[in-house]
Amino acid sequence: MAEVRTKRVVSKAMAELKCGYCKGTGKDPWGLMSVLSACQVCNGKGTVNIAQPYITCPVCKGRGNERNTRVTCSACKGKGVVHIEKGMKSCPDCGGTGMTGSVGLRKYCLKCHGIGRVSA
Repeated sequence: MAEVRTKRVVSKAMAELKCGYCKGTGKDPWGLMSVLSACQVCNGKGTVNIAQPYITCPVCKGRGNERNTRVTCSACKGKGVVHIEKGMKSCPDCGGTGMTGSVGLRKYCLKCHGIGRVSA
């Protein structure tokens, strides 16, 4: 299911959503270079385009970054959402979670690339 987020339809197949990494501010949320630096994911726009249909990223839960780090999420590339194709089924390797490994060492699933779903 798609998370309810601020969205603007760009075209029939694309949607413009608030950036998951900077939470729509367009600024680097960590202030590494400067508090005025642009977000590395949305390039300072505060929004990202994503193909429809989409779901909240199962790996980062929409945060756009790896847990407790400044590194952008490997599955969604920091957008906070991932595109899914219609008719996809749950990934047999990760059980639909998008992650594999033990707690603390969780990385995105290589079979589904962190989406949690594979082609039927």
